[in-house]
Amino acid sequence: MKHRHLFLCLLFVLATLAACGPGHLGSNELAFVRNGQLWTIDPDGSNAFATVAQSTPVVGYSWSPTHQILVFRTLDEQFAKTPAAKQLATNPTTGQSGDTPSTINTVGIDGGSAIPIMLSSPDVQYSNPIWNTSSTRLVYRQEPTNTHIPGNAFWWVSQNDQPGGIAARSLTSSDARYSLAYTDSSAIGTIDQSIFTISLLGTNRRLVAPTSLTGHPLPAALERVLWQPAHASALLLYATLTSISAALPVHPNNATPRVQLKVRSAAGQETVLATCACTQFAWSPDGNTVLYSTGTQDTLVNVTGGSAFTFPVEGNSVPYWSPDSKFLLLDGSHTFQLVQLSAQRQDTLLRDGQASNDEVTMAGRDALLQPVPNSLWASDSSHFAFLTRSRLQWQGHTLGKGLYTVAIDAHGQPQGSPVSVDTGNDTQIGWTYQDANTSFLY
Repeated sequence: MKHRHLFLCLLFVLATLAACGPGHLGSNELAFVRNGQLWTIDPDGSNAFATVAQSTPVVGYSWSPTHQILVFRTLDEQFAKTPAAKQLATNPTTGQSGDTPSTINTVGIDGGSAIPIMLSSPDVQYSNPIWNTSSTRLVYRQEPTNTHIPGNAFWWVSQNDQPGGIAARSLTSSDARYSLAYTDSSAIGTIDQSIFTISLLGTNRRLVAPTSLTGHPLPAALERVLWQPAHASALLLYATLTSISAALPVHPNNATPRVQLKVRSAAGQETVLATCACTQFAWSPDGNTVLYSTGTQDTLVNVTGGSAFTFPVEGNSVPYWSPDSKFLLLDGSHTFQLVQLSAQRQDTLLRDGQASNDEVTMAGRDALLQPVPNSLWASDSSHFAFLTRSRLQWQGHTLGKGLYTVAIDAHGQPQGSPVSVDTGNDTQIGWTYQDANTSFLY
């Protein structure tokens, strides 16, 4: 034990010193994964830098909210040699992998030796971590390999700079993914049809009254309680089955139940925002709007006024909010669209010319889903990045395959042609951190 402690201390010192090495020092870099390595690059395509280049591949990462630290998962060395690792499934749009046997690490934006905050085992798998607001702690899920029972998963909180799990604390089991608060160090989850809060120290667990969540646990994409961003007295957003759905037999895994989306005030008052056959829901970054999807249609609902805007979407498209909540990007297999909220306008920026035939399915109760950890938007909300993939038609012009950035004006109109940033085999591009309370699950 003494030798292990000395090793971890030495590892921490070496990682701290190595972080002073060359690399990016700015706050506007993009990141992406290419051939198992984590890269950063300037928005104009200069200063490409392999922040993480090692033998075991990177399978997921996330910017910190401060944009100065990256947390990433690399495959466990033993697992990486197995056929399962060679055939590891990834989401075709986001490029991210699910819970996987892996090491969780942090590294500064300027590179250096990474700090392994949780060591790996081929018998244990981890999710991508989510950050607290101050970028000091990370929350992530752990379960035995090949296990798919979310309620039996372990949840951990780690400091971003402490190696080997020496500063990790466990949270109580939750049927839902944990969501993090903004004004204090609290997390929220559900268990036995009840909502509870708990501190990130793993203490002070309290039930939220009223505690009844009829029909829970719901399908995995709906089984969550979300804090309202940017509001001191935050509302809670969650789904419950309608009285008709609750009276029916237990819904099968791939069925889409009819639910009510509700917000709950600190005083306990519940308000129904919508009744829908929802597949996903999330907040806007300013906390004034709720976005929900029925698979082929998305709807934006104003929390205070109740006004709504519904528009068609490509099945399984991934939404990305601009930080100022004025725009929404929809990244699909065949199209890339921009929605302007105030004008209720939807523009297709990128297409491949093929009709969308993606079948929209509902993830079952036992699916281990994850929020999209990074945003395509720059922090100024007037620039965003995108991958063309096979979608090469940009508003009447043909683009090459690769990574691009583009600027828009206050009305959402592109300013000039997209700028080519990189032409490699890039996936999982991210310009800024995406808060899990504003993200759909995949």
